[in-house]
Amino acid sequence: MNLVSPQITRLALYVCFALVPAVVHAQKEAAVPVQSPGAKPGPGAGQPKFTDQQMQEIILKLRERIGNAAGQVFDRIQKEESGLRISFTYLRKPDRLDPSTYGSKDEIAQWRASIEQTKEKEELLEKLYANADQDLANALTQQKINQAIAEQIKNELLKSFPWSTIKKKNELMRDYIAEHDALLTFYEKNWGTWKRAPDTGTPTFDDQQLAATYRSLKERINATGLQIEDQYKVMVQ
Repeated sequence: MNLVSPQITRLALYVCFALVPAVVHAQKEAAVPVQSPGAKPGPGAGQPKFTDQQMQEIILKLRERIGNAAGQVFDRIQKEESGLRISFTYLRKPDRLDPSTYGSKDEIAQWRASIEQTKEKEELLEKLYANADQDLANALTQQKINQAIAEQIKNELLKSFPWSTIKKKNELMRDYIAEHDALLTFYEKNWGTWKRAPDTGTPTFDDQQLAATYRSLKERINATGLQIEDQYKVMVQ
């Protein structure tokens, strides 16, 4: 699943590619010295720095380099988004919210390790988004793109990210991970206090306070999970 929408990526590159000729031509015009009134033009003054054919070759090469730079940054974010999405999908399995599916406390410890790995994935992804500005600047520089052009291209690429949705999804994912961790702590502290109802197969508690706590944790996890899924849907539109 492409979580950095391919339509957004293509649009960003299209805008950048459309911008390239204008920027290059503007720089070419700026390179032509302005003559003072009454001054005699020197040899070649007022002549274009490049021929039209040379300009087209420069533009094509620049477009290729922009694509390489954007791919370097976008592809890594896409990879980490996909990995986090897989972990999230695994956490959404209903049996993770059913304590009777755990055979021992050791299984809880194993699941907590999975939660920690998901947390690390989330933190890395947030770091990649936070560093996208600088990473794009570095990638464009590595492609030997003129700094003035690179700055404009970078800004257009950054505009393609749905930042408000990304921020909301990241906040919800942190909450979701914390809620799962709280549920595992509940399992550990209250191990063996539940039993499976013979008619519904759902876990039940003799202690009503424990039953209420479990129900609250489960409802919060499900509600946050649904909100995250909504954010993912927006991101791939």
